[in-house]
Parts: sequence; C-alpha cells; structure tokens
Amino acid sequence: MLKKTIPLSLLSLALMGCNDNNDYQAENQVFLSFYPTQASFPDSAAADEVVNFKRLLIANGFERVNITINQRADGEVPLDDKGQPAHQYAVFRVSYDNSNTFDLYDEQETFLYTATIYAEDGDQHYCIAIDEHQPQLIKSELEMRFPENVSETHDYITHCRELALTQS
Repeated sequence: MLKKTIPLSLLSLALMGCNDNNDYQAENQVFLSFYPTQASFPDSAAADEVVNFKRLLIANGFERVNITINQRADGEVPLDDKGQPAHQYAVFRVSYDNSNTFDLYDEQETFLYTATIYAEDGDQHYCIAIDEHQPQLIKSELEMRFPENVSETHDYITHCRELALTQS
C-alpha cells in the first residue's frame, strides 16, 4: 500500500541535517483519517451507490496532497467494478514542529476550511471531515499507524464517520 507522509518543515529539516545540535527535539506527528459525513453525500445518490470524493489538502501553505475517498451513504464496504474493496487514499501521517495549518479544498479547488494543530496535539490519530461546517479534527482511538490494506482503510473511515455522529 502506498503510504504518504506529509513533510511540513522542510527548512527545519534542512537545518537539522546541517547542524550537529544534539538539543534538537524530535518532531511532533499525528495521523489524519479523512472521512465524509452523511451531509457530504449528494441527495441524488442511492444509499448503496459508491460516491467518489476528491479533496486537496494544502499543509502550511505549500505541501499539496490529493485525497480520494470512495464511500457509500449506508456505510457498507464500497466495491470497485471488479467486486474488490474500492481504493481509498485517506490516511496520512504528518510531521511538524510547533504547529501546522491544513487548508482543505474541494475537487474544483474551492476553499472549504482551515484547521490547525499544535505541539500539544501530537502523537494522536485524528478524524478530519472533508466538508466545511463539520467537526474538523476529532481525536480518535485509532492507532498511530497506516492501515494495512484497503479494507482496513475503510474501517478507519467507518470509525471516523461513527465518531462524528457522536460529536454532533
């Protein structure tokens, strides 16, 4: 499975590589699992229809990452044309120093919202909504790791969708 790490402090990493400073603190890191809420699904979509959501995450104003989520409104496992679990590109590891800002855009690159994490938010797995006016960052009990396969990615997204329902 392709794993995406978002390097967000290129300058500090370059400085760390050129500096023998033993006082350098390890970067903070979080995992983000993106999910669609029920309101994300078009009204015209049948409950069993696989809907493809594409989003663009821009971290700290320069690191661009494409997000792809295939989900069904009923929460069942989405299948591709071959009857296999549908591709998901929704879980990311983010390393940062003191803070990081995420700007989320829709498929047409229309700005949706901004979320910011700080050093004290580190070492946590968050669920993050793909649409505005939804709970953007929700602490979850998911492990600090990538899913092992497409099915487990769907499980992460399902966990986030269920967790969001308890937050609203």
